[in-house]
Amino acid sequence: MKKILIPLLISSIIYPISIATNIPAKANSRINKISTDLGLTATPLKKEQNVQKISKNLTVNKPKIQVAILLDSSNSMDGLIEQARTQIWSVINAISKVKKNGQQPVFEVSLYHYGNDRLPSDEGFNRMLNELTTDLDGVSESLFSIKTKGGQEYAGWVIDSAMSQLKWSEQSDDFKVIFIAGNEPFNQGSHNWEKAVNSAIQEDVIVNTIYCGRSESRESGLWATAATKGKGSYFNLNQNRKRVFIPTPYDPKIAELNKQLNETYIPYGAKGKTYSNRQQQQDVNAFSSSGSGAGFSRAMSKVSGNYRNSSWDLVDALTDKTVDLDSLDKNNLPENLQALTVPEILDYVEHMRRKRGQIKAQIAELSQKRMEYIAKNTPTSDKKNTLDSLMIKTLYKQLEAKGFKLEK
Repeated sequence: MKKILIPLLISSIIYPISIATNIPAKANSRINKISTDLGLTATPLKKEQNVQKISKNLTVNKPKIQVAILLDSSNSMDGLIEQARTQIWSVINAISKVKKNGQQPVFEVSLYHYGNDRLPSDEGFNRMLNELTTDLDGVSESLFSIKTKGGQEYAGWVIDSAMSQLKWSEQSDDFKVIFIAGNEPFNQGSHNWEKAVNSAIQEDVIVNTIYCGRSESRESGLWATAATKGKGSYFNLNQNRKRVFIPTPYDPKIAELNKQLNETYIPYGAKGKTYSNRQQQQDVNAFSSSGSGAGFSRAMSKVSGNYRNSSWDLVDALTDKTVDLDSLDKNNLPENLQALTVPEILDYVEHMRRKRGQIKAQIAELSQKRMEYIAKNTPTSDKKNTLDSLMIKTLYKQLEAKGFKLEK
């Protein structure tokens, strides 16, 4: 029986699904429509053409924004860790507005914590919580795993760790930055902080410092000097300051839409269900952070292009072209999809993709109204520096110098 090939571009990979030519015309029409909407093609391609297209896709380099956040997790830093947990989504939302050469950059985040006696002394009391990653739920999970405890705070050592352990981009046009926050002398420990900062600069990694102590203290001067040598910015932060939460009329609807958004995710693969549960747990963590508004910031982040879950969600995986439906073990799909054919699965995925788009549009519209409401009702006295505001202000300035543009 003669066959035609419907090549599906999956993850810069093209895989063919063979379909007999005697499929009813109506079914073929439906499949072609779904393929078009997903950015796929129904034009037969030879194997050689597939290889050429794969090679072309693999050479496409998107701009990158890489941010390593090094947090002091000693006893006095509970407020800092809480600000990081609740305000990380505001930073992500801000980065989502940045483009370079008309492209949405790949946004990667790494987390370290240091100055904690729970960590080995021979590792400088510091620990990588996650490598540079686009997995934002993983970043949130890491933040909520931190437990503060007294310890030696070796700023130079943790910068050295970040430079030696992370896979920093080698592209000169990409943006790479370290934010280090703490409240002890910057020169503690056996690792020379100046050499550590210089090693970052040699790799085109900016070093920004955030001192969580009295601005007039002797220690603050060295933190400022480190930022100057790191070609970055220095800030003073009251880590215990709490932001006033402004409830808005849009909050209940955004929370409900966020739940509906989760229902459009289709877990696949060995860890699909685990990661789906993790997504929901991070929602709980964000919305449970009393008086922070973190849940609403997270809902807005889930609308952005930076929130992608192609490693476990079939909708994102097909959109990002990172999965081969023909080779996928159906036992690793939800029960309601296991007995379906590939065209039927595509049909279901398309339905969820459209539903997700509609929900995202509603969240985006309501989030904009929410932000405008908060801006009008926030007391002037509350418009002070917080971790996210410092990071966003700094990132915008430094990204612009690197050729990235903020889209209003």
